[in-house]
Amino acid sequence: MKFSTLTHTLLLPLALLTALGACSKPPALAAPAGITITPLKSYSRIESWMLLKFAGVSSIPAAYAIDTYRVNYPVTREDGTVSRASGLLALPRDIAPRRIVSFQHGTTSNREAVPSRLDLTGIAASVIFAGNGYMLLAPDYLGLGDSPGVHGYYVASDEALAVTGLIAAARQLPEAPKGKIFLSGFSQGGHVTLAAMRQMEDDGEQLLGAAPVATAIDIRHLSLGIALKGNSTSDTLYLAYIARGFAAHYGHALDSVLTPASVALVIDLFSTPHAGEEIVEALPADPRAIFQSEFLEAFDKSGSHWFLDAIAANDFVGMTPQAPLRLYYGESDIDVVPEEAIRGAERYRSRGADARAISVGPFDHNASLLAAAPLIFDWLQSLEACAADLAACDTKS
Repeated sequence: MKFSTLTHTLLLPLALLTALGACSKPPALAAPAGITITPLKSYSRIESWMLLKFAGVSSIPAAYAIDTYRVNYPVTREDGTVSRASGLLALPRDIAPRRIVSFQHGTTSNREAVPSRLDLTGIAASVIFAGNGYMLLAPDYLGLGDSPGVHGYYVASDEALAVTGLIAAARQLPEAPKGKIFLSGFSQGGHVTLAAMRQMEDDGEQLLGAAPVATAIDIRHLSLGIALKGNSTSDTLYLAYIARGFAAHYGHALDSVLTPASVALVIDLFSTPHAGEEIVEALPADPRAIFQSEFLEAFDKSGSHWFLDAIAANDFVGMTPQAPLRLYYGESDIDVVPEEAIRGAERYRSRGADARAISVGPFDHNASLLAAAPLIFDWLQSLEACAADLAACDTKS
């Protein structure tokens, strides 16, 4: 769930790349009807290598220069209304991409701090995947980037729509490769990854695999109770963000779950540009302080409340993944606790799924993504080798 991803680690290399002034504009792409594609920046192999080296993931190569684009595409919501969404497209330079990889970003409180604006997560995902021959897609999510309205934070249907809509738009391009898609994501992006995986498999699509990092699977019965304790400094932000998004999506008054004072504060903090750190500072350290007593009583006594029901409706406890699934986690993560991955994998395996929880070591929330990146990259290579030759399958990875 963490709102700040890779920022402090990658600021120095990004500043160096800017100082070098070597970024150029990519060639234009012909956009299908109803879709807008805007060239952003190109990055050389040297620039990509520098970024990976400074980020501490130098074990991942940078085989190709990359071209990045902003994609604006239509989405049809559950109620039938058509809206717009945006996301990042990155392509390897001078070769045909070998497969589509969709990477889903973590929590952001700023609609401009998204992949299509080339935030640090978008650049890093582009370098890792497009820089190694893949077509990289990274949706901004509904309510972020160019998408209007309130962001439905952790609303699974909106999350899946953002991913599948961008994939559908990209598949209309002549550059789009065939074959099974690979999904990955971090924190909120892990939740988005499972939402997209469930939707795509329900629609009959076969995926190559999915590799979410620090993913909340059972929010209602595990992560919600932990977040209400306030062990992480970001817990109040997470819960306020979810309450705002769920109230807007499900048509409930925000003061049916938050106190009147908290409603005014939350609307101001999330409706106008504020950094995550500013929101954390402005909100109470005790997450329970923002909630109405009726909600807290319902939670404490296992009672009924629309917010609790909505949270349960957006978990992934009941899904059965069809494609291989690896749930990566940091052993010191207090934002999304390791039990989410461990229990989730056990639950999925009990239904016959190829699912495993994989520790990346004694890392906290943000650091778990950097630690997981080379493992995910290696697993993707092994999945591709297995798809090409069954004898190459590594059943232990």
